[in-house]
Amino acid sequence: MPTQSTTKKAIAYITKNDELMVFTHTDFPEAGVQVPAGTVEENEEPSEAVLREIYEESGVKGVRILELLGIYQYNMAPDRDEIQERYVYHLELTQSTPSTWQHWEIHSSTSKNSIAFDFYWIKLDGSDLGLAGGQGYFLSKLAHKIKNTENAANT
Repeated sequence: MPTQSTTKKAIAYITKNDELMVFTHTDFPEAGVQVPAGTVEENEEPSEAVLREIYEESGVKGVRILELLGIYQYNMAPDRDEIQERYVYHLELTQSTPSTWQHWEIHSSTSKNSIAFDFYWIKLDGSDLGLAGGQGYFLSKLAHKIKNTENAANT
């Protein structure tokens, strides 16, 4: 029996106060709501990959890594015979962005054509927010951390 390949992925939870930056595919809404994420390239650290993916997918450069929230394994079956080792980072926005914007990813690994993404902000509520492909794995942990930080700031 063949073994599944393992691919390293970097996932970005970018926050602005208690909101998370998310997007949908303009031409493929069935792909669901997602956060910036992508493959960690050979000889690249996951922390470098997450910053590169954010810029490629959103056009946003003004972010700062706050912490690695955790690492988990995600089985892509039945879509692909692949296990993803996912590195999930919490980042904060350090530049202003519109409340909504569209960006075209030009360096996509899945297409020679650019792919349009529609970005917006959604309030963290402690759930996985229905993110596609298991991307919401650490959102409850993130929401808890943000709430505790806000409570500490108010005391």
